[in-house]
Amino acid sequence: MLKNRYQEILVGMSLMSLVRGIISLHRDRSTLLIDDKRFSVENYPGHFLSEMEILALLRIGKKFDVPELLDLRQFLIPAKIEFATESARLKLGASPLSNLKEVLRKYPEFIDATDLDQVYAEQDDAFTASFMAELRRYETQCFESSLRTKGQRFDLQGPKWLKTVYERFGKLLNEEYNVSKNLKFAGLLHLLGLSAEEKLKTKLLPEELPFYFFRLLSPIYRLQDFFLTTQLKRRLTLLGGDYKESSVQFWQMHEHKFENLLLASFEGVISGDRVLFFSHLPEEVPFTLRSPYSLFRKSQMAPVKRNTAPFPPTSLTFMANSDLLGSERPYRVMAKGNDLSYYHWPYPELPGSKSAFYDKALTEAFQVDSEFMPFEKGSNESTQFGGTTLDLRPLRLDRKSEGPVLTKLPMDISVGDRVIEGFEYWGPFRYRSLGLLALCYGVEAN
Repeated sequence: MLKNRYQEILVGMSLMSLVRGIISLHRDRSTLLIDDKRFSVENYPGHFLSEMEILALLRIGKKFDVPELLDLRQFLIPAKIEFATESARLKLGASPLSNLKEVLRKYPEFIDATDLDQVYAEQDDAFTASFMAELRRYETQCFESSLRTKGQRFDLQGPKWLKTVYERFGKLLNEEYNVSKNLKFAGLLHLLGLSAEEKLKTKLLPEELPFYFFRLLSPIYRLQDFFLTTQLKRRLTLLGGDYKESSVQFWQMHEHKFENLLLASFEGVISGDRVLFFSHLPEEVPFTLRSPYSLFRKSQMAPVKRNTAPFPPTSLTFMANSDLLGSERPYRVMAKGNDLSYYHWPYPELPGSKSAFYDKALTEAFQVDSEFMPFEKGSNESTQFGGTTLDLRPLRLDRKSEGPVLTKLPMDISVGDRVIEGFEYWGPFRYRSLGLLALCYGVEAN
């Protein structure tokens, strides 16, 4: 039986909403998590983890005594990520040394040709150990920096040739087109931003460069979120929290302040001090997410007889055409797995826009890409997909010094121009940089 009032109401069931709920219960706050299926929290960085996000989640598990997070690695399976443009097809996800060799084959500009023999002289186990030590040092430094408002500076340690790769990675990805005269590295940054943060970016700030470098070379794992969230839901209820799978039928607000809500499951009126949204907002609710940056929703093409078993795809391919990097068709994503496959095509979120308006373009793009990247043949259907992508391409960045790790993006939940008091956006775009890693640091806030 649900209570009439909670200190925190969390909307959108996901790994991070469950973690937040458990943290709130440890702080003796009455907590309700509403699993309203319209509030989808599907995003690529939340499912495909690098060692940085794993270390951050393990820290939370240790600090708040969450056995499921301490055993996080049993919910991970090896995964692959591919970046495909006209100039290169980069296949990543294996050991750091294998990833590095693949990067240098496709982007030889990152290293002097005379230093290649040193790369191939490296032993896989030894390089993995040294790389992971640097990754752990960076992640620890990020966490410590997240506790204060000052910025951080990270200097990579290692052989001279690796420092050269790191320095050129940062320089070439940020190089202006009028200097480079090509879009090869802009395309790499474009696709890296999607896989690491689900954001479209044209430039990286100093504190973002090591994060993207370590994401590029780290092994990648697919989180078996179905099994983990099932266990975390049990943990939430054991600690005294409430979980309800139901849609919110009615939102009551007075003078732009949240008063209460009514669930479709007839639980009675429920009020709360704070409502935390862990997803993008669906079109059916009477309020919107206000931001100076635009969003892309996604159309999805998938087999009609989709297998809904909890064994997700372990391979993602991000595709982009260089001549479309700044357009309204900035990328496509194809997932391949034994039990489930899908193809995502984004479209700009505009007043009155619907995924059905883009069915023809989706079908045409799918036909072309499914020949280039083998996809399950047969009958497929197009549907709207709940995930979103944040467009930061218009953002102009000229700062050269390091900034705070946790810098919130202006994301307000409002009706018209008025912000709703009591509503807070805690979704995947809460922070400007570092994607899921920043969410892991910020989920303890307030």
